[in-house]
Amino acid sequence: SRRPHARPPRRRRRPAAAMAAHVVPPPAPTALSVQGGGLFPVRRVYCVGRNYWDHAVEMGGNPERDPPFFFHKPTDAAVDVSAAGSEVPFPSKTEDLHFEAELVLALGKGGQDVPSSEAAGLIWGYGVGVDLTRRDLQNEAKSLKRPWCTSKGFDFSGPVGALVPADKFDIVGKEITLKVNGEQKQHSALEKMIWNPAEILAHLSTFHRLEPGDLVFTGTPAGVGPLRPGDLCETSVDGLPPCTFRMAPSTSAKRGRAE
Repeated sequence: SRRPHARPPRRRRRPAAAMAAHVVPPPAPTALSVQGGGLFPVRRVYCVGRNYWDHAVEMGGNPERDPPFFFHKPTDAAVDVSAAGSEVPFPSKTEDLHFEAELVLALGKGGQDVPSSEAAGLIWGYGVGVDLTRRDLQNEAKSLKRPWCTSKGFDFSGPVGALVPADKFDIVGKEITLKVNGEQKQHSALEKMIWNPAEILAHLSTFHRLEPGDLVFTGTPAGVGPLRPGDLCETSVDGLPPCTFRMAPSTSAKRGRAE
């Protein structure tokens, strides 16, 4: 008699959930509110240094010779302050916390080595943000030729207002203004950027592959200065929701993270 065809032994598969189980609780995703509804998921946060002529001079640089340079903030340093009454805690380890008003780009497409003629097409939307900086730690890092991580990348260091889709905002003719307790501290036309948004993205994409969810803080004009606990910081750009928050005295502040 013929022997029946022998079946190969079955491999016991581990359940997919078991294979993908986290060994510690995963962090909550970082997201920013969008005007009119919806959330923008944040992947990375890039920042441009000295991108306005007057601020470059203010910080001791020569903008005619300085090429664009970039630094990073952690993803969860981006904090949603679109809700009324948002607070940001005053950070530890600094006696000289500074504000830096900035236009923020939110990317909806990615790419590497993107030409400047095509880079604007990566932008999903725009927002208003503040690059909070431990200036004393930054100055120390500069003098010792060390990285800026502790001066730029601390918790809550990148508050951002609600985002607006790119087709609802035109950068031409717009101005950025920052006030502390109602007193104007920074004011500039966005057209005074040394490198415009498309040029920024084109240059940045030569170093990193850009992806949807990336944020790019585009630099600050002259007039940067100190914030203290209790100060109300208001930053505005014509046509965009403001970035408004109060400096709280401790980490007990209300985090305006989008839900």
